[in-house]
Amino acid sequence: MLSSIVGFLGDNIVSLAGGVWAFVGVAVSFFAKKYLVPLLRVERKRRYARWIAAIADELTDDLKLKYPGRKWLQELDRAVDKIIEICGIERDIADRAIKASVSRKDG
Repeated sequence: MLSSIVGFLGDNIVSLAGGVWAFVGVAVSFFAKKYLVPLLRVERKRRYARWIAAIADELTDDLKLKYPGRKWLQELDRAVDKIIEICGIERDIADRAIKASVSRKDG
């Protein structure tokens, strides 16, 4: 019995190794699809959000320089329109970015 198992393994070791590597490949692809791809998507969105925040900061800094005192706060609609133009994002996202930038400046 043992000799037949050893003989079978000896004759089919290449095909068995191929099957093991196929299983490893399937496991790695499952892991990548389940964990790695969502992580990369989140990281891309996080970088995009940081980019939008930096643009909002630059726009509010520019408004502060152009309009001294608290008058620059009246020009926030212009900043929202500009960030929509630059980034191509929706109005509510641009509005939140500008408001967050203002709160960082006032805080």
